[in-house]
Amino acid sequence: MTRIVMGLALLAGLGCSKATEPPKVEEPKPGEKKTDPPAVIAGPQAPIGPGPTPPAPPGPTLLAPNDPIQKVAEGFITDLRAASDKPEPVPAELLARVSPAFLKVIGKPLLSDADKAAGYSASAASNWLKNTGAKLVGIGLPTGYGSPTSAVMTGSFGNGTGRVLIRMTFQGGWKIDWLSLGSVKADLAKPTSPDGPDQDFAAMAFLDALTSTAMPRDERIRLLGGTMSAKLKAAWAEPFDGDKARGEDYNATKLGLELDKYAKIVTGIRRTPEGADSFKIELPLSGEILSYTMKLTKGAAPGEWLVDEFTKQ
Repeated sequence: MTRIVMGLALLAGLGCSKATEPPKVEEPKPGEKKTDPPAVIAGPQAPIGPGPTPPAPPGPTLLAPNDPIQKVAEGFITDLRAASDKPEPVPAELLARVSPAFLKVIGKPLLSDADKAAGYSASAASNWLKNTGAKLVGIGLPTGYGSPTSAVMTGSFGNGTGRVLIRMTFQGGWKIDWLSLGSVKADLAKPTSPDGPDQDFAAMAFLDALTSTAMPRDERIRLLGGTMSAKLKAAWAEPFDGDKARGEDYNATKLGLELDKYAKIVTGIRRTPEGADSFKIELPLSGEILSYTMKLTKGAAPGEWLVDEFTKQ
């Protein structure tokens, strides 16, 4: 055993001494010009050829009826419905189950220093939620698609006469990131890509804000602003200084005029995916069909998409 160990040590020593020998540099022959050896780029800077494309992250998957995300959404709707029957504001605990991003959508305008410091008005958000919760009767269980960071669900209210859209985001726990009501009939979408469920949700949230009669006009103005990119807000409703002072990045009066073009006259919603981030939209009226191209852009939050263009054809 001692001989074997000594032999291995000798071999290791020989290997190390050989590895540390400096490389031999051939001197040029008489009359030849000496050239520098090619530079060697080591580490991550080394150029590499085309390799296999890494797999895309998995998209949302269909939620099971007993999925924890589903239970959180159902619990919020139940508690919001109960809170809406009481005269006092929505409890702070319930408000804390709503994402800061959505509170900033519905909690406007900002009228106090405390509002401006928080980025939303708790009283305005509470009123908005109570008004919405009061309509949540005859609820059908929401179903949809989820991922580790976000989920989108569609349910019903009014015993199937209306539509509820719910988006959730994971921020140290699952929070409600969107809640809206629709009244115009629309077919269920069949996802055709990993982003399909999230994109279809964005399209429907925008179209429900435009067309729904289930929510008051002022409340839908807030939602419409929350579905639009900065580019579309600037095109439709560039804010004045007074709007910005109230924390609004759009002019509510101008957005209201857009709502008035569609509310109470659209009888259906049809949308067909076209390309990676676009839809063909058809809005039937009495006697005609309005056709549009809708283009989406990725939002800042996981699963969030915003309407970037809405062009009549």
